[in-house]
Amino acid sequence: MHCEQVKNLLNEYIEGSVSGVLRDRLQAHLDGCAECRRELQFMQAIWRGLSAMPEIVPPTDLHARIMTHVRANTRAREAQQRVAFWRWAGAATVAAGLFLMGFFAAQPNGVQAAFGFGGTRKQVEEASQPVQAGVFVRYREVEQGVRLSVLEARMNRKATAELHHAPGSLNETKLVWRGTLLPGKTVEIPLQTLLQNSSERVLTLWWSVEGQKRVLFVPAGYPAARIASIRLQAKLSDALRQLASVYQTPIEWVPNGEEPLVVLDVQDATLEDALRQLLVGSNYTPRRHSEAWRVVGQ
Repeated sequence: MHCEQVKNLLNEYIEGSVSGVLRDRLQAHLDGCAECRRELQFMQAIWRGLSAMPEIVPPTDLHARIMTHVRANTRAREAQQRVAFWRWAGAATVAAGLFLMGFFAAQPNGVQAAFGFGGTRKQVEEASQPVQAGVFVRYREVEQGVRLSVLEARMNRKATAELHHAPGSLNETKLVWRGTLLPGKTVEIPLQTLLQNSSERVLTLWWSVEGQKRVLFVPAGYPAARIASIRLQAKLSDALRQLASVYQTPIEWVPNGEEPLVVLDVQDATLEDALRQLLVGSNYTPRRHSEAWRVVGQ
């Protein structure tokens, strides 16, 4: 077997879903290939990190709070519309679905705060309404103020996706995760093991959905800086990585085929001000994106 074939099967190998002759061929290749063994050890470390993530217990009164809101919406709909039973039931269902989306979004830890977090590639229950699609970096608060970074990905349609780590340059990457995104479901990929095994202050990740790529610069997340003074002249990717490091805030970059040379010289500037000044004269613009910033083509 070739190295590329082996690397594409390592996830299944670790899961134990490869058996028979194919597993024997994989094992024989791993016995004789040091590079593939290192790749296997790297991925096993990722899986151990996934399994070790803490689980958050939902509030004890969660069910009661949901049902109280559902009943209130049901009575309001019934009193206002006075329509046939099937229309009333449909309206109440929609109201309940909208409430659930808003309720979970308002939780400090998002949807996972209500349903729990942990395990490998955890997926939440399918939403009753379209979700906010995209890739998001979240920070989970655990004991003693420690924050753990997690990448969340969700789509409103079925799509294949990959996550690669670029420890050296964007042209040299290592596969971290490959899978299928399902409509209305969230996939969580903890990044703590990558951060612990990396000497970088900021992780550089390639996120690809059906060939459409974007770059994520993910810092450890603390201590965050509100303002900073920066002077630099660099390629856009290097500049964005440095800003993510200084402000300890995730930055997402959607390349449009052009990577300009940028210059920045600011004193006591916020990240928003620094990004806007950095991108003056380029074909990119900054946008707030959940807990992070996104740099996209105009």
